[in-house]
Amino acid sequence: MPVTAQEALRITRVLEDELDKRQAKIKLWNDFYVGKHNLEWASDRFRQAFGGLFANFSDNWCEVVCSAPAERLVPVGFRFGTGDDKDPPAADKDAQRIWQASSMDAWARVAHTEAMVKSRAFVLVWVEDPEAVDAEPEITVEDATQCVVVYEPGSRRRRKAALKRWDGEDGYTYATLYLPDEIWKWRRSSSVSGLVLPASLTSGWQPRGDDPDQIRIDNPLKRVPMVELRNRPRLIDDPSPEHINVMPLQGAANKLVIDMLTASEGGAFPARWGAGIDLPKDPLTGQEIDDPEMWRLSVSKMLRASNPQAKFGNFEAADLRNFVAGITMITEHISALSRTPPTYFMGKVENVAADALTASEAGLTSKCGEKTTFLGEDWEEVVRLAFLVKGDTKRGNNPLAETIWRDVAYRTEAQHIDAVLKKKALGVPWRQLMEDAGYTPTQIDRMEAMLEKDAERAARALAFGGMGGEPPEDVPADVPEAEEVPA
Repeated sequence: MPVTAQEALRITRVLEDELDKRQAKIKLWNDFYVGKHNLEWASDRFRQAFGGLFANFSDNWCEVVCSAPAERLVPVGFRFGTGDDKDPPAADKDAQRIWQASSMDAWARVAHTEAMVKSRAFVLVWVEDPEAVDAEPEITVEDATQCVVVYEPGSRRRRKAALKRWDGEDGYTYATLYLPDEIWKWRRSSSVSGLVLPASLTSGWQPRGDDPDQIRIDNPLKRVPMVELRNRPRLIDDPSPEHINVMPLQGAANKLVIDMLTASEGGAFPARWGAGIDLPKDPLTGQEIDDPEMWRLSVSKMLRASNPQAKFGNFEAADLRNFVAGITMITEHISALSRTPPTYFMGKVENVAADALTASEAGLTSKCGEKTTFLGEDWEEVVRLAFLVKGDTKRGNNPLAETIWRDVAYRTEAQHIDAVLKKKALGVPWRQLMEDAGYTPTQIDRMEAMLEKDAERAARALAFGGMGGEPPEDVPADVPEAEEVPA
């Protein structure tokens, strides 16, 4: 139901407040992902002595934990079921064209990474001119710091409203409110003489553009066109980033590595001692001369003593293996908590059987399979919105949509093909085998067309071979009588 401008402004402010509340957490999660870690486990004394030296240091495992599942989540196509078991649906070619027209084969991976890092990512489906006959939908990935979606009370699926807010380069902050029946567009001044001001000090939202009537446009989709991709969704709690449990261990790992580097500095130049050394005396005062330069050793200097009982030595350096053991324990805990395979944390892998490597990835494979279930529902809604933009209400409202994913499990080529051959022996259809082998629907269609052409050439060769000649290239395969062609 349409709302008044005053009600639309109230909804905008409510969503903006919710968006502002999320900013601090999102920044913290993103800082850990990119390696901006503070020395949270360091003492004040350590900060004073070495804080400047290690201010930008990080042994960053958060990036590995977030990227490991994100890189395996690859949508390769969509199906729309018909409800008829006798006619199993194939990959939808129109959905594939829309998907690739918006470069989503690349940007979907960015959306997954953003969801792993910031707990949420957003996808907007819209068109410049909804009234155009040949309107083509545009799918874009949006950032969690700029977007927010709210749902109907008691529902986790029915979107009530969405807001996108961003800063322009012209000194204005822009906002677009998406409602099921209408779209509201606002802007407000965000700078004075080039200085960016906080939202609390800026003027209120005003209609965007010179024409006040442009502030509102109808939403022909009758559905909020922004979809939220949630990582690790919960019933009541908010979704969380992939590295939320790893962040404290990340700080501990940084501390141990820094301590090891600091100890290695002392180990490279161990403290020395001397006993029974007769120091030279000042001939005028008779006092011993303790010249610091006398004890500064180098390759060209040697210590000597007149006392035959004098002794020299150096203190034993710290054993750095103790630090290595602690760092190894921390990374093992990170691996267990995040279900990231231990091989992702090793510099090298030696004498590990293929079956053992496969077993070590079971946790990550299971986690990625779970993510495809939830993210697949979101991508299906995105494609349905794209068809609504084109006026296709049949596919736009089809509840039997399905996302086709690339296999999330890692296998060697030999293991993969062996599994496909065993499935073939069980009677699995050819197209399903090709999907299991990792080919995209577009590749499968291309291979199917190539197989049909190969079969036509083989049929012509057999038919004309019986006549003692080669088939001309321009003769169709159905020139000889079909019953004379061997099966």
